[in-house]
Amino acid sequence: MVELEEFILREVGLSPKRQLHAANTMEDDLGMTRDDADEFMGAFPKRFNVAPSDFDFNRYFDMEGSSIWPFSILTNWLQRRWGITKYEHREALTVGMLQRAIDLGV
Repeated sequence: MVELEEFILREVGLSPKRQLHAANTMEDDLGMTRDDADEFMGAFPKRFNVAPSDFDFNRYFDMEGSSIWPFSILTNWLQRRWGITKYEHREALTVGMLQRAIDLGV
């Protein structure tokens, strides 16, 4: 857990003195948005040797600017066109979930 905390704090750009808890959410508690989360989730499996498996990024993070008109119309159309699942209520990705992924290797 210590290695994961150090990795998160460094990647998110938070003070190394900040304490993290398993229930901390990446978006609401740590301020990680779509673009930052995309970079983070690209580095996470490599750093901890975790297989991406069936991780659905859109389940946890919304497309940046997707709620701003007229972008919302465009992003909704693109998501339908590309077959991207749109979640009405996104699930919060937590530090504990990342630790579990490390423990399982998936």
